[in-house]
Amino acid sequence: MTDLVREQSVFLLHVCELVKKAGELGFSASAGELYRTPEQQALHVKNGRSTTMASQHLKRLAIDLNFFRDAPDGRPMLISDVETLRPIGQYWESLDTANRWGGNWTTFKDTPHFERREATSTAAVAAAAAQAPAGSGSRGRGLTTGAVGAQCSNARDDVETVQQLLNLCGAAGRVALADGPLKADGAFGQKTLDAIMAFQRSALGLGAPDGRVDANGATLLSLCESLPAALEPPWLSVLYLRAKDSDVADFSPRIRQVMANRHIDTPLRQAHFLAQVGHESGEFRFRAEIANGEAYQGRADLGNLQPGDGRKFKGRGLIQLTGRANYGEYGRAIGREAELLDKPELVETDAELCVDVAGWFWAKRNLNTWADADDLTTLTKRVNGGLNGIDDRRRLLVRAKALLGV
Repeated sequence: MTDLVREQSVFLLHVCELVKKAGELGFSASAGELYRTPEQQALHVKNGRSTTMASQHLKRLAIDLNFFRDAPDGRPMLISDVETLRPIGQYWESLDTANRWGGNWTTFKDTPHFERREATSTAAVAAAAAQAPAGSGSRGRGLTTGAVGAQCSNARDDVETVQQLLNLCGAAGRVALADGPLKADGAFGQKTLDAIMAFQRSALGLGAPDGRVDANGATLLSLCESLPAALEPPWLSVLYLRAKDSDVADFSPRIRQVMANRHIDTPLRQAHFLAQVGHESGEFRFRAEIANGEAYQGRADLGNLQPGDGRKFKGRGLIQLTGRANYGEYGRAIGREAELLDKPELVETDAELCVDVAGWFWAKRNLNTWADADDLTTLTKRVNGGLNGIDDRRRLLVRAKALLGV
């Protein structure tokens, strides 16, 4: 099987998950264009409907989907509003770092467009990690998937990672950034190139810098020498590129405390915990599941036997606590059962509970055992009940291991 066919297969599996999630969010869906020939793309460019001949439609890695909700008269109504569709777009991008939603584009909003960028896929991440030289234990090996620099692959996550590392080196006095800290947006440009070359001159002593940051290369490993201690806010910001600074600052001390309380006390355990928490929360973007929980109504296995239990006890926390029975069990464990059964939204709004419930779940399921065995598959099944999102969990695991020097 070729790499492209593998990417197409993953893409279609994610599309299936997306349509299912849209149904849970109250939308119906119809499929539009998937494959586009080069001749068709040329016409799109000529007519101003596209600006590039590098569309992912040419590779069968993009699809246009139309979403509907019932109008008051019962007829299906096409939804095109960006904010209304944002939960769908967020879910798509949460499935894998390679996924992109047209509603987040800056030049124009293409809300029906969902694509996969194979250059940033988790397959590339895993390959980069596998190629890292063994035995040195240096932080940074496997952190990027390809080279960053002029005429390089410049995958978005790789560029943003390098930009954040350059800013950390600037704050540490290892490089002078002419215009101040870089905007860590994942877009490679002249300022990023100039900063790389300045770093190579000042930190590596290169008289003729090449302006490249190769995966596992000397420049990348040197950049990682300015990483702060693990779990400090700037460190977490490099791990979770999609997290807001405010959420990182809020969760950082609480994660450190939960790890200490739950004996998540080796780099390997910490890497697996951070990978699972990162995926489950969309890298701190979601403190509760996007769906309204109606699908859980009547689930006896979750203790949802009273009217409204599905919505009231929907998933919340960095590893989502779901169902009346589980809220009750967690509440008893922390001596707050009555309070949480009355106000379960506290698990979402109280940052301490939001993190603590993840630690409680981790200990309750004895997940350190599987982390010690470096068994991502079994661990994911015990967290998720299946293998949903395992590619993204693997991507985050590789990043966490690289940053921890595992």
